[in-house]
Amino acid sequence: MLDLPRLLYFKNKNTYSANQAEMRYRAIPGKQKAEDGTDQPVLTVDIWPGPWTIEYTDPALRARQIYPLTEEGLQAARDWIRQTYESDPDRWASAPSILDCEPWTPPKEEENEE
Repeated sequence: MLDLPRLLYFKNKNTYSANQAEMRYRAIPGKQKAEDGTDQPVLTVDIWPGPWTIEYTDPALRARQIYPLTEEGLQAARDWIRQTYESDPDRWASAPSILDCEPWTPPKEEENEE
């Protein structure tokens, strides 16, 4: 079921996460600076493939969109989630098992030798 909760859920500062097959997604309410310097409420939506959480998934495999925290923005986020899944359902059906792969870890920073 590719959907998101009602707008009030996010206006109450709740985070939502779900999955369809091996497509994981989450929506996080927050604020973003507008051009006029005011804080505007936004909904940040992330999509990534399983089997790991977003923190252990290669950033190259993640997708992010930011929408205004309005009914129109929420509907646009829902549409983007559905379109992402429906545009390549084979990708989301063929993710590796958690037993067959290692989680992504960031590369170690090289120490400067002086």
